[in-house]
Amino acid sequence: DESYELLSHTSSRTNLINQIISTALSTGIDGINVDFEKISEECGEHYIQFIRELSVKCRQNGLVLSVDNYVPQAYNQQYHRKEQGVFADYVVIMGYDEHYVGSDTGSVASLPWVEQGVKDTLAEVPAKRTILAIPFYTRLWKTTDGGALTSEAIGMDQAQQAISDNGAETYWDKTTSQNYGTYEGDGATYQIWLEDSKSIAEKVKLIPKYKLAGVAEWKLGFENSGIWSVITENLS
Repeated sequence: DESYELLSHTSSRTNLINQIISTALSTGIDGINVDFEKISEECGEHYIQFIRELSVKCRQNGLVLSVDNYVPQAYNQQYHRKEQGVFADYVVIMGYDEHYVGSDTGSVASLPWVEQGVKDTLAEVPAKRTILAIPFYTRLWKTTDGGALTSEAIGMDQAQQAISDNGAETYWDKTTSQNYGTYEGDGATYQIWLEDSKSIAEKVKLIPKYKLAGVAEWKLGFENSGIWSVITENLS
């Protein structure tokens, strides 16, 4: 695969790292966030070597290095989170995509799933280097009468709009710690597990609970204006 081709050669890794560092220095940003997804098992060793080499250059140039990671599962051990925790400044847990395009219907980030992801990460990475990334998006699931299932990622305001436009009732679902809503329309059933001030507050509370380094979000533009104060209030 492309990642393997890029990372398995010392020369191409060095070239990539030099380009990253020079771009960072010329733009004046504070740091680098690495997000390689779908790394193959055979690429894992080369990937972590890339992180080691990049971390040295970042330190030399006063740049903060953070690395994005899936919630730990048996099939993504090739990311070498423990080793990342040694070399990178921060290991970021992508606390979302519990349900995704192609999966069954469900929450993008139910609280028990996110919390388990935090616990499993902390088995390998020090809390002071761990950042929890939370979603600003949710999925609107559509199941047609014929049983065809599709979904789209939408932001917080758009989700509230869909609820109000369709006169849907929502209720607090204790199992996910989210407001859940469903409605019928144009020959289909719609379902949504909302990300809102209440669900975000519950997720952010995990950060002081586990003494994590901080919070990240995906992605800007999907949030509503009030969510930043919710995050701030629940971080302390």
